Amino acid sequence: MTRRNPLRIMLLRTLLAGLAGLAVLAAVVAARAADIRTMTSPSGIGFWIVEDYTVPIVTLSFEFDGGANQDPAGKAGLSAVLAAMMDEGADGMSTAELKAELEARGIDMGFSSGRDALSGGMQVLAGEVEGAFSLLAGIFARPAFEEQSLERIRAGFIQQAVRGKTSPAAILGDAMREGLFSGHPYGLSPRGDERTLARITRRDIVEQHQRLLARSNVTIGIVGAIAPEDAARLVDVAFAGLPQTAVLDPVDDVVPVFGFRKHIEFDTPQTTVSVALPGPRRADPDFFAAYLMNHVLGGGSFSSRLYDEIREKRGLVYSVGSDLATLGHSAYLSAGFSTRPDQAGQALDLLLAEIGRMAEEGPSAEELEAARKFVLGAYAINNLDTSAKIADGLVRLQTEGLPVDYIDRRGQYINAVTLQDVREVASRLLSVPPAIVTIGPVPLKQDASSN
Repeated sequence: MTRRNPLRIMLLRTLLAGLAGLAVLAAVVAARAADIRTMTSPSGIGFWIVEDYTVPIVTLSFEFDGGANQDPAGKAGLSAVLAAMMDEGADGMSTAELKAELEARGIDMGFSSGRDALSGGMQVLAGEVEGAFSLLAGIFARPAFEEQSLERIRAGFIQQAVRGKTSPAAILGDAMREGLFSGHPYGLSPRGDERTLARITRRDIVEQHQRLLARSNVTIGIVGAIAPEDAARLVDVAFAGLPQTAVLDPVDDVVPVFGFRKHIEFDTPQTTVSVALPGPRRADPDFFAAYLMNHVLGGGSFSSRLYDEIREKRGLVYSVGSDLATLGHSAYLSAGFSTRPDQAGQALDLLLAEIGRMAEEGPSAEELEAARKFVLGAYAINNLDTSAKIADGLVRLQTEGLPVDYIDRRGQYINAVTLQDVREVASRLLSVPPAIVTIGPVPLKQDASSN
């Protein structure tokens, strides 16, 4: 095992930090679809790669289809705990030894679990890439899953769940999620609660690892100073030892339930409001029309209708906005804000009025063109300014079924959207009675009759 060298670690970190800034412009250029190569490893594992030697860094991103939607009944949070356990010792190394090895080699590695996938990635200097992929292979094939580590991590998750009961935002999110997706895996907390987490055993972790991590459900993106042929060989080093086929429970597509209202009484100085409406799936032909519509409504931050009417003109809230939530098996549009309890009712009335106006009239031609210009210009800044974002983007393009030249063609898709397209999608999505959940010390006047 490599010995820790504090001076070397410090120098590696300094170099990585300095190179990150220099890499921004080069990364944007390197991510052009013309530079993305689709590759297959010798053992048959597909991946996408952007080769770029501007800085001597290699970034890997990967995703295993599954995640929280595969948590067994009564054990919500299992996949999240599994992700947290992945770098807690492996290949004969204890937790402390593995972390020391990663640090000594300057390897930044992490794992996480969401509703639809267990994800991970690493970033490393090109000179350490062979060792980094070998370490990852050991983590995949021979994880320690130490009982002591499980107890510590599980306790941490339980503490977070307990703290969530005192967080208005967490309580509100749980209530909205349960209302939208009752009876579906999306209706459960991906991080579990005290009861479900307490039931998780080491055997559960081992079995979930065996079920979810396989060659059949992995998606891989690589960016940086490595030849595609070398990357193909290293993909096999890390991933070829996994089982061929994942054992996944089928997950149904689900249409969220809208039209309900709920107030949660909670002693807090502010009232927080969340509103949900139908949204487009990523494969929906109207996705970009809905995307531009949402930008005008509330996704454009300081330039949106919601911000202008509720914040700028009346000063009722500090911030307000809307967003499109696209999940693997569903989608919705969310909007919300926090404000003083005595102003929450008026602010909600204005938010609903703007949603209604958008549903009835759509945006103006001027609003659409301003949104189009912003969305076209912001993509590179928001998605292509670091190698980690590009690697994540390569994975996302694959999981969403988008073509390898999507980055080049995205502008064409957006420019093809007409004002009539946006008005039609606004009418279709926003004419549905919304789901509304509020939390605060007193009910809003609109909620008084529904509680």
